[in-house]
Amino acid sequence: MHEETLMQLGLSLNESRIYEALVELGEASVNTLSIKTKINRSNVYDAMERLCEKGLSTQLFIKSQKHFKAIHPRRLLELLKEKQEDVERILPNLTKKFETNKQEEEAYFYRGIEAYKNYMFDILKEKQPYYCIGGKGMWFDERLKYFRMKFDRERQKSKVEFNHIFDEEMKTKTKQPLKFKNNTYKFLPKKYCSKLTMEFFGDYTIIYAGEEFGKLKEDPTVFVIKSKDIAEGFKKIYQFMWDKL
Repeated sequence: MHEETLMQLGLSLNESRIYEALVELGEASVNTLSIKTKINRSNVYDAMERLCEKGLSTQLFIKSQKHFKAIHPRRLLELLKEKQEDVERILPNLTKKFETNKQEEEAYFYRGIEAYKNYMFDILKEKQPYYCIGGKGMWFDERLKYFRMKFDRERQKSKVEFNHIFDEEMKTKTKQPLKFKNNTYKFLPKKYCSKLTMEFFGDYTIIYAGEEFGKLKEDPTVFVIKSKDIAEGFKKIYQFMWDKL
């Protein structure tokens, strides 16, 4: 039931299923776990050894038979903290290498719902004025609910200036984005609206297409262009549109 979340913490599929079974059963033998999870005994043994190494299980003997008992799920938070500490330890070295090889101009794309999250936090990291043409509230996609709350908290702390030329729909669909701190906005006339959204900040230009207001495509593709000249060019186009609207 919680396999996907447990796997994101570094557990294998078998380890996730077995740990959940242990939590439910309290304690169990390898044979019981094999029947419960439908995983063969040899694989259960292997998975239990790794769960013990990760501090998620412990061994005990009942009538001379080896059983296993789950450690309190709070241990999962400790695992998460350990992973964060591991990343923080290697981050300075990786950052140095990344910055050394950073390209002045490049183009790439993100795919999937995580694509949207990736570049959204880049907006805050760049700390440069943000511009958007064809905004249509994609952050209201239901799959971004919890991410949106986190991003909004960070956005409010930042001093990033937001500038939007929204699609006309934003007038009637929602008023929330129009109340953003440090936000200026105008609207495209209906006949110029489309599924296209263009955003630019710092040296970055972002291009993607939505499905409809407040809804990204099922498997969205976000195109990213890093080029100071291109970003500056789009900003001039933005300014022209702003002046004419």
